[in-house]
Amino acid sequence: HRDLHSFPTRRSSDLVLVVGGAAAGSIGLYAAGAAVALGAESVLYVDADAARRATAEALGAQTLEQPPKRLGPFPITVDASADPELLALALRSTAPDGTCTSVAIYFGEQPSLPLLEMYTKGITFRTGRANAREAMPHVLALAASGEMHPELVTTRVVPWADAADALLERGWTKLVIER
Repeated sequence: HRDLHSFPTRRSSDLVLVVGGAAAGSIGLYAAGAAVALGAESVLYVDADAARRATAEALGAQTLEQPPKRLGPFPITVDASADPELLALALRSTAPDGTCTSVAIYFGEQPSLPLLEMYTKGITFRTGRANAREAMPHVLALAASGEMHPELVTTRVVPWADAADALLERGWTKLVIER
């Protein structure tokens, strides 16, 4: 199986879990959209926000509002929640020898990790910023081919002159600023 950092050229048959919800929530939605575009057999997107769940469904993912303590097992899980309890859900739901990637930033007290369970299951945990320069040609190719739909995540487009005011407003998932 593969994680979402590698952007392979061949199709995936993996099951993918994306736990969304951090801040505006666009990163989790992009992860779900990329997993669908890369041919995941099934993508489950978990988020309490109804609007983001609707976007995830439009991208081709199944959705769930209130998760149990454990889902899966999923060979690939993504934590985009910035919530320690939801990070724990993603880790508990990762299949043996699976990969959990956290794209969330945890400010303040750091979440604890279930290291014994991760060790016994052989889970690979990745965190940090993705190498956007390396991934971007693959993402653009998926979008150009019509397999990935990042435009569904964009909720507001504003002119450059209105950027400062728009950035202070809430209620958007992904803001695009036109020059």
